[in-house]
Amino acid sequence: MHLSGETEIAAGRQRVWDTVSNPNRAAASNTSGQAQIERIDDRHYKVTVSAPAAMMPMNVVLDLQLTDFEAPSRLAATIEGQIMGGPINGTGSIDLAELGPKLTRLNWVADATLGGLLGGFDTMVQGPIQNAADQGFASLKERLEAEETAAGT
Repeated sequence: MHLSGETEIAAGRQRVWDTVSNPNRAAASNTSGQAQIERIDDRHYKVTVSAPAAMMPMNVVLDLQLTDFEAPSRLAATIEGQIMGGPINGTGSIDLAELGPKLTRLNWVADATLGGLLGGFDTMVQGPIQNAADQGFASLKERLEAEETAAGT
């Protein structure tokens, strides 16, 4: 499953970097508040996400490893975990381009593979997952722009 997106954020690249390179700060931008992040070390985190499944939510535990750090322009990560008894594996990256002193372009891409019972449902879940990611990045944009505005006053 391939996911991607792009947004322009009216905030300086360093402010955007400081948030996206810190999983706890990035997760705080998620308006649904359904992710819990435990720091293992500088590059490893345990992420617990509440995911809707049929009539009741389930928790999915993922191991997140930050694999590529090129401050303040690029961040890449891998995830591994289990969902409904099957493996989930993925890679993702965020690239930041400074368009001006207070304007940053954020490009992101993620590739994930679902195994087990969900292995054949990639195309069914891709749309809802893309929508959730788009909403998360829109929330991140809103938060960073509010912080940039508050810092400028």
